[in-house]
Amino acid sequence: MPHLKSLRPVLPIIRHHHERFDGSGYPDGLRGTQIPLLARVMQIADIYDALISPRCYKRAFSPAKALETILEETARGWRDPQIVDLFLRLHKDVISKNTCPTAEIGHSLVALRASLATLQEFRADSVA
Repeated sequence: MPHLKSLRPVLPIIRHHHERFDGSGYPDGLRGTQIPLLARVMQIADIYDALISPRCYKRAFSPAKALETILEETARGWRDPQIVDLFLRLHKDVISKNTCPTAEIGHSLVALRASLATLQEFRADSVA
């Protein structure tokens, strides 16, 4: 894929963000830490965004319902519990406090950056 050379580092993230932690996902049936770390992270962000966003076929979930759904899927073995735990902490400390309307995306990104700047770094060894 010479035309995608510059995207080579992100291809594993794109390819594997539908894998499930228990190995029941696709396209390769990877399980646990066989799934690239950034794909596991992107998966949770992607799921949360899909759940809280309205679609032509569904209404937007509330943030609480979205988190409940992610926790249910984690209990089924579909999601990495450590990544979900980190996401829940991030949601509590940052995302839930970013109340800017999504229509004001520039303002929203500024608010999110400011919120992130106040966080202490997560320990690198807290994720496998």
